[in-house]
Amino acid sequence: MLTAVPDIQKIIENRSLITHFQPQVSLKRKAVVGLEALSRGFDPQSGEIIPPTLLFEQARDRASRLALDRACRTNAAESFAALHRKDKSLMLSMNIDASCINEETRGSCHVLNLVTRCGISPSNVIIEIIESRCEDMDALMAFVQFYRENDFLIALDDVGAGFSNLDRIPLLKPDVIKLDRTLINGVDRHFHKLEVVRSFVQMSNRLGCLVLAEGVETAEEAMCLLSNGVDVFQGFYFARPAPGLDAVPGMAGKVDALAERHRANRTQQIADDKRLYSSYDLTVLTMCQELAETLAKDMGQVLSNFVDTYDGVECLYVLDMRGNQITDTVCDPTRLKTCKRFLYEPASVGADHSLKEYFLPIQAGLEKFTTRPYISLASGNLCITISHVFYHKSSGRHRILCVDMIRAEEGGPR
Repeated sequence: MLTAVPDIQKIIENRSLITHFQPQVSLKRKAVVGLEALSRGFDPQSGEIIPPTLLFEQARDRASRLALDRACRTNAAESFAALHRKDKSLMLSMNIDASCINEETRGSCHVLNLVTRCGISPSNVIIEIIESRCEDMDALMAFVQFYRENDFLIALDDVGAGFSNLDRIPLLKPDVIKLDRTLINGVDRHFHKLEVVRSFVQMSNRLGCLVLAEGVETAEEAMCLLSNGVDVFQGFYFARPAPGLDAVPGMAGKVDALAERHRANRTQQIADDKRLYSSYDLTVLTMCQELAETLAKDMGQVLSNFVDTYDGVECLYVLDMRGNQITDTVCDPTRLKTCKRFLYEPASVGADHSLKEYFLPIQAGLEKFTTRPYISLASGNLCITISHVFYHKSSGRHRILCVDMIRAEEGGPR
């Protein structure tokens, strides 16, 4: 048990540091694509390890932080050099303390000189930055530009945690976005977290950068993320940090098993979705056929009958072809969230749905459309909406039936 941490200056001067590597694995490629260098200190007298949190807490002033940061980088590069000579495809992820980037340090070329001395190609190095710690944004921008021009890759770390400034993502144009553990934890069980992950994946695809999920601790988290566009993972589920490549051989079985499980799950999910949506389509078509023969004054009662008759139906309403609601919203009363009635309220006659996701495809010429799962403004529950055009005989006009179907929280896309 470590009773006292040695003086930070002595740790730096004596290089009382060790580097462990945690693999970053691509499930689709079934391969380790990179290693993140993680520093620990050690007490030379007792040989005991100093955990990283405790180690970095000792560097309280700017000079100490910079000296420790550079010592850790040097150890990481020197430790990685031997691995790089054996496998030129491996990437090294190296953390930079963004609080040390300022006018005084940004022109030092320390990282460039270091990797050059160690014989590591700059294109094999990912510089990880937690931008929220930066005190000089101009210096950070210049730092990023310089290292990008010298073929380094840039990663933003801890994205989605705490006070991360999302507006800096388009400014820094990172090559890699690392999603923080707080966002990944339980993502397979929490729809709201999953939607945030999906948003980052969508944004990253448009910006041309890679999403990496860190802190993955369960197979279920990995499966959920893989199903939603994340391919590179890092975390205790795959491997704990270890010297050199010690952790890599033990991952092969897990990677193969997850890849096979993903293939089987996706195949089954596609088949299940096909059956489910076929049944939805039949239900909605049957409703439309009955509504086509119903007088306008009786539509409300018929919609109520549908709620009682068909399982899984949460709300129903009818629109005209301009997107205006022409019936009240009829809902299953047992499904409404009474605790949030000021936020969630079923729409009434006259409500404008012309900008809704389920109306615009109809306006564009589709006969029917099914949304992705979303939180219903009518009930506060997770649902999908199916919109379907039908010809209302008594009025001689086309109408749109909208049906909100109940969906459970889910990890995979539907």
